[in-house]
Amino acid sequence: MNETVVPVLPEMVAQIVDHSEMKLIGIPCIGLNDMSSKYHHAKDSLLGLSAHMPQIIDTSVQYGMWPQVTGQNIPDTHAYILCVEVTSFDGIPEWFARMTIPAQRCVVAASKEGDFDGAGRVIDAYIAEKGLKVDHQGYPYTICERYRYNAEGFARYSLPIVSE
Repeated sequence: MNETVVPVLPEMVAQIVDHSEMKLIGIPCIGLNDMSSKYHHAKDSLLGLSAHMPQIIDTSVQYGMWPQVTGQNIPDTHAYILCVEVTSFDGIPEWFARMTIPAQRCVVAASKEGDFDGAGRVIDAYIAEKGLKVDHQGYPYTICERYRYNAEGFARYSLPIVSE
């Protein structure tokens, strides 16, 4: 008898992640047309920077940032900035996007498969179950995702948690 074994994907689990203030530099990806290509170009560019910029903490940890501005819902003006954390902006070329993100707590769900929608459902369920409130709180940028290429891979973020 032949049996087909279906691999079971690990269950995604939501957790709260605390970030202290972070200094980030990044490469903007503008417009949703061909976003995959733009993202991969930015990823490869950031991965290659460590030999040239000792300010970078770890090029294998990258953050996807969303500006909290009008126009994000318009495909041609949607902005996504792929970033790495730096110790200082000193010596960083002017053409990189620079941002300082205030300390924040977010609900995060990791998915080795990069399941953005699935991670979002897990995060939404966790927020509802715990009665949390999330909001961009006037932050000019929020973390939408993190990539740890030497660890879990992709992780999606909620908006920052408003005081519990």
